Amino acid sequence: MAEKNERYYQAFMQHNHVSRRGLLRGIFHAGQKAQQQISREPYRRNAPRPPQAVAEPLFLQNCTACGDCVAACPYGLIQIQDQKAVLEIEYCSCDLCGKCSDSCQSGALSREVRSDTGLRPHFHRLCLQQQGRNCAFCRQSCAQHAITFDAGSQKMQLNTELCNGCGECKIRCPSHYIDLKLTALG
Repeated sequence: MAEKNERYYQAFMQHNHVSRRGLLRGIFHAGQKAQQQISREPYRRNAPRPPQAVAEPLFLQNCTACGDCVAACPYGLIQIQDQKAVLEIEYCSCDLCGKCSDSCQSGALSREVRSDTGLRPHFHRLCLQQQGRNCAFCRQSCAQHAITFDAGSQKMQLNTELCNGCGECKIRCPSHYIDLKLTALG
């Protein structure tokens, strides 16, 4: 992974500022939990983005809805919605090939950013494995080995650190008991 250069940090700092109220709140009476929430809020994704999208404030500023990433995606998973690129994994998983990032001229997508869609699987209560039936399609299809089954609780488990949001588990589930939901990236 290449190091971030000065231009990256200048652009980042232009779009992340602390108001006087926020500063005083942080200094005088905000607890640690509130401080963590304040610091993460600007980074919360508004929609599923292509895998190597920069931090949300930079993405929103830089994405011009030019459509280059849409044309570059070999599976047609990227669309333009509300004048920004959005990733939709419904019929095919994202193989994180990076073609969208290579085509992006605006800086909204960058090869320097870890490939992660921000989507995470959520297992429906009727999941066959959770109902005591033999099924392992999602676990076997996960190249990251992020999905396991806890026999004690009879629940599917997800290692969110290993998961990259590719959606392969959702596509492979024959019963359609997996939904992908947008999560905050750390």
